[in-house]
Amino acid sequence: MNQNKVFLKVNRQYFGGWTDVSISAGIERLARDFNVTITRQWPSSTDNTETKIDVKNGDLVEVYIDDDVVLTGYVEALPIRYDAGSLSMGIVGRSKTADCVDCSAVPKQYSGSSTIQVIQDLVKPFKLNVINQGSDAGSVSIQADQGDTVFDVISKIMGMQQIVVFDDEQGQVIIGDIGSDEAKTALVLGANILSADTEKSIKDRYSDYFVSGQGVGDDENFGEATLASVRSTSKDEGILRYRPLIIKQSGDSNNGTCQERCEMEKVLRASKTREVTYTVQGWRQGDGTLWKPNQMVVVDDPLLGYDNEKLVIAEVKYSLSSRGTLCELKVGPVEAYLPDRKKTKKKKGKKADGEVF
Repeated sequence: MNQNKVFLKVNRQYFGGWTDVSISAGIERLARDFNVTITRQWPSSTDNTETKIDVKNGDLVEVYIDDDVVLTGYVEALPIRYDAGSLSMGIVGRSKTADCVDCSAVPKQYSGSSTIQVIQDLVKPFKLNVINQGSDAGSVSIQADQGDTVFDVISKIMGMQQIVVFDDEQGQVIIGDIGSDEAKTALVLGANILSADTEKSIKDRYSDYFVSGQGVGDDENFGEATLASVRSTSKDEGILRYRPLIIKQSGDSNNGTCQERCEMEKVLRASKTREVTYTVQGWRQGDGTLWKPNQMVVVDDPLLGYDNEKLVIAEVKYSLSSRGTLCELKVGPVEAYLPDRKKTKKKKGKKADGEVF
């Protein structure tokens, strides 16, 4: 029976009874996180077992909602707060993939290597599994620079290859397609939507995108085998005043890859203005399954311009507090997270698509 109860499994023990819960996961992050708290009155006796949780920082933890595992990772903090009348104790942690977000990558040059193999090599020191759930991720040439975190390098790869990389419930690294699952329940204004929050901001949109890079020339591209600079441009007609953005493309570049990056940045940034965060009651859908990131969901919200439109759930936050048991769902068009390569590609031979300088 689904009761939306949260349990932590640490050292073969289960811990529950939390008064406040926050668990977040999404496709734009590499590590999901959790924060649970229990608040008690001061114990009436001197027995310190009433003010102690037998968990240590660094312990392996599995987070469950009822029988569903939603996170596998490590305990990172054990906050304690008290005042004259009460005492609160908590456990905070993140997915196994958190070390890839925090820690430095080994400086290394990858040249024409399989994208999956590069990501596997980057996370290998952390003993993480890499699962490719998407289509062919192709090959990549990229430099892991001094001071880059592992996620910095993966972010560069995502920009070049137009893939998404995130974590799953078991703490594995997932290379995935957008919207690989379907939500069973729609989000409907006047029905299950409790509130909505959207900025509709254009502050991250630009009128002109310039992507530059370097690549080894050949007879087709530059007329001779030499290191040459490449520059491509794209214009967002929806931004009327001049707002340029220059992006440096990592790795071996050519007119095609730079132009794809231009178009991707334009489409992605424009689509993000349509992101909305909806709040619904409970953590489960009508069929009893949890709301999850990367599900496609039908949204019927005429107030925000959605007429039974399919959007992707980019982030899920399960929360329990004095406000009740709520689920926040950040949704947006697929193009806000992974623009279609076929739509962003331009035909070869057009001077406007790229130039050599």
